[in-house]
Amino acid sequence: MNSITVQGEKVIARPTEIVQSQFVDMAHHASTRVHASLNISNVRPQDGGCRFTGRRRVFGILQEDEFEVARGRNGNSTLRSLSGSNAGLLITQVFESMGPDRTLVRTTIEMPLRGVLKFLSSLARVGLQRDLAAALEEDRIDLEERGYPGH
Repeated sequence: MNSITVQGEKVIARPTEIVQSQFVDMAHHASTRVHASLNISNVRPQDGGCRFTGRRRVFGILQEDEFEVARGRNGNSTLRSLSGSNAGLLITQVFESMGPDRTLVRTTIEMPLRGVLKFLSSLARVGLQRDLAAALEEDRIDLEERGYPGH
């Protein structure tokens, strides 16, 4: 199976512990619509994280996935599509403190390419990179401007 990998990073002006918490707080993401193009629902807590249903439209086609979110002891996190349109998709988030109120977030997305996407891998890579940049900016806005409280 072919796959593509994209990476992005963003500095967020909030303490690392709060940024780490926000990135895995899917109940908050669902209730406040942090990401405009992603509808998060059916958030189910489990040991070390949660599961949720994610829906979005790509080229007008509804994609639906069941994701598992896991947070490591070091605060880094992963989101994995267990089933659905993008089964096998893996998002890895690494957080680095840059001082008491600044955090560098590095995100890597590994997406399997199936069907027609194998032939459109260049287009898929550009779209995925654009989506990642938008998602990181939406998280920054939620944390810095909307004032995610951190729990």
